[in-house]
Amino acid sequence: MRIKQFIISLTAVYLLLSTGIALAQHVAAETLREHVYILASDSLMGRGFGTQGGRMAADYIGRNFEAIGLKPWKGSYLHPFISQGMMLKTEGANIIGWVEGSDSALRHEFIVLGAHYDHLAYKQVDGKTVVYNGADDNASGVSAMIEIAGLLVQQRDSLKRSVVFVAFDGEEAGLIGSTYLVRERILPVDSIKFMFSLDMVGMLSKYGGVDLVGNKTLARGHQFFTQLALKHGIAVKKEGRRVELQTDTQPFGSKGIPAVHVFTSTVSPYHRPEDDADKLDYDGMARIANFVAEATVQLANAYVLQPDNQFKATRKSRVTLGYQFGLGNTFHDYKDGFYNSKAGFTFNAGLVSVMALSNSLDFQVGALYQTCGTEHQYGRYRSHEVLVPAALLLYFGGKNQQLLAPNLYLIGGGYYSYRFAGKIGDGTYSMNQNILKESYGFQLGIGFNLMNLNFQMVRQMSLKSIEREAKIIPSSFLFSLGYQF
Repeated sequence: MRIKQFIISLTAVYLLLSTGIALAQHVAAETLREHVYILASDSLMGRGFGTQGGRMAADYIGRNFEAIGLKPWKGSYLHPFISQGMMLKTEGANIIGWVEGSDSALRHEFIVLGAHYDHLAYKQVDGKTVVYNGADDNASGVSAMIEIAGLLVQQRDSLKRSVVFVAFDGEEAGLIGSTYLVRERILPVDSIKFMFSLDMVGMLSKYGGVDLVGNKTLARGHQFFTQLALKHGIAVKKEGRRVELQTDTQPFGSKGIPAVHVFTSTVSPYHRPEDDADKLDYDGMARIANFVAEATVQLANAYVLQPDNQFKATRKSRVTLGYQFGLGNTFHDYKDGFYNSKAGFTFNAGLVSVMALSNSLDFQVGALYQTCGTEHQYGRYRSHEVLVPAALLLYFGGKNQQLLAPNLYLIGGGYYSYRFAGKIGDGTYSMNQNILKESYGFQLGIGFNLMNLNFQMVRQMSLKSIEREAKIIPSSFLFSLGYQF
């Protein structure tokens, strides 16, 4: 069986590789150097999002797209957008050009090559302007993309699928340009078969290879990319079936589109002023650009492009699992005595699952260990419980898909708890005889999530007394931190 699967896989990879047309020309290191020295020059002032330097970079990319013969997307290379924060509006722009495929059917399917052109701008230090030129991050990726586009324009008649080239803005501010492009469907998202993000590709020699995180999101992608990289003398150091979340692959992967982050790690002066054009390995950049160019040709001409089955199954899942722990306090409301006990320390920890019901509503349920401490008339009260909270999460204005944008939501639901151990004072007052093991109640609160992190503030109030003879109602206030896988 394993031999049969191996033969099928090998045959499929051969068919994928054999459908491409050999590149007539190659990307030259010197041309890449010329692009980087312009994009990473002090005159562009670090290409900050929404700055004049960023607009100068956008203009340079657009002029190059036009010069090499890319078609403007929907009549224009420049596709502006506005990013709106609490008190601030920032205008950015994606630059889009494309090569239309030659096959009457496959020309309506798309391969996307993207690279963000924004960086961190500059700051004032002791009266001097310090510019963050971002040569590796990401003048390197933009330069490679421009030259790959030039190669593919020359082979437009041999490309079956269409290939779109996008210079993204606002990546450093939270994948703003790529998120906008996918969310607003500036491109026909449902027809995109594959996406590359060229983000920091200038350190091949120093890093000793290239990361292709996401290569296994494409069916037979591992074999295809590994063999092609080997042909170009490139070692693949990291790969995987997950889409990288820290670059422009994220919005595409969230839609189930196979996407690969091409990356030579952060061995350059990452996010530092020293990330200048003279630091880059231009021969290595040329090798990576030629590898990606040939991969794009092969993908554009492959008979079929499908997501990997496991990746597809993961994307279909609407349920996530994670950890959660909380800290707070609990007091007892003595309904018959008209007073409350002093608050004591409460802690819980365990697993939490979240099911997406819609763009505005999630269902959350947990299985937590919880310990509560408070005052009791016979001494210090301490219990150990299994807590099962369940609640609906209602998002204000729906979920924001932008990577670094928090989502605020209301929490409403109930809980069940089972006490399995505890003690009051010196133990002479028996918990087993006087304190009920089971309890239930409601919970209300507010929370927000940011990427994979959840922050919640919740008030829990029991609907049942914890004592058999007296009416004593527990009430807790908890601050919780959760992480979703």
